[in-house]
Amino acid sequence: DIPTVEIISYDSTRLTGHWYECENAKRVIVAMHGWRSDWLKDFAPIAKFWHDNGCSVLFAEQRGQGESDGENISFGMTERFDCREWVNWVNKKTNCAYPVYLAGVSMGAATVLMTAGLRLPENVRGIIDDCGYTSIEGVWEHITNKNLHMSYSIRKHDMDSLCRKKIGFGSSEINTTDIMKENKIPVLFIHGSADRFVPIEMTYQNYLACSAPKRLLVVPGASHAMSYITDSEAYERALKEFWDSFDNAEN
Repeated sequence: DIPTVEIISYDSTRLTGHWYECENAKRVIVAMHGWRSDWLKDFAPIAKFWHDNGCSVLFAEQRGQGESDGENISFGMTERFDCREWVNWVNKKTNCAYPVYLAGVSMGAATVLMTAGLRLPENVRGIIDDCGYTSIEGVWEHITNKNLHMSYSIRKHDMDSLCRKKIGFGSSEINTTDIMKENKIPVLFIHGSADRFVPIEMTYQNYLACSAPKRLLVVPGASHAMSYITDSEAYERALKEFWDSFDNAEN
C-alpha cells in the first residue's frame, strides 16, 4: 500500500498525495498527472522503474481532480504553486536529504515547467517534461483546427473569457515558453512523434527556448502520454543519463 498524505496549499485548498518511499533512496520525484486524469493512470506504468532505481515518489492529485479539493483546473497557472508546496512537504519529510526532480505528463508537464518560474529550493535538480504544451491557447487552437476541423479564430474570444471567469487568467497568459526563456533548472523534454492532442512542435518550441541545460527524447510513433509504453528502454535510458548528470550538480 502507498500511504495517502495531505497538505494545505497556499490558498487554503486541501490537496491529496501519495508517498511511495524507497528504502535506499537516491532522489525524490514530485509527480504531477495530467488534465482529467489521475496519478495511477499516468504513472502506474513507470512507478516500479522509479522505485527500483532509487526514487521515492510523491504522487500528487491535482486540485479539482481526484481526492484533492478545488473547484477549477487552471492548466498549470495555479497548480504550479501546489507543486512548490509539495516540494516543501518532501523536503520537510526528508530533511532536504535528496535531490528533487519535478515530473509531469501533459498538463502535469506544463505544471512543472511553470513551476520552474518560481523561487524553488536549491535541491530541485531537474524537470522531466512528458508531452507538455507551450500554451493552453495553442492546444485549443490545434484541437479545434486540426482535430475538429473548425475555425478557432471565431471562438478565441469566448475561450479567453471563459478562462478569465473561471480561473482568473486569460488563455494566452498560460504559457510555458516564456518561462523556459528564463529557466535555470535542467529539463528533460520527452514527446511522442504521433501525439495528436499536444503537437510535438510545442516541445520543440520549449526546448529551443529553454536557457538551462536540456535534453530531448523524441519517441517515434508514440501518441499522447504514451512514450513510456511505446519505448520504455529509450525512456529509461534517458532518465538514468539525466539523473547521472544532475543528481550531484548545483543549479
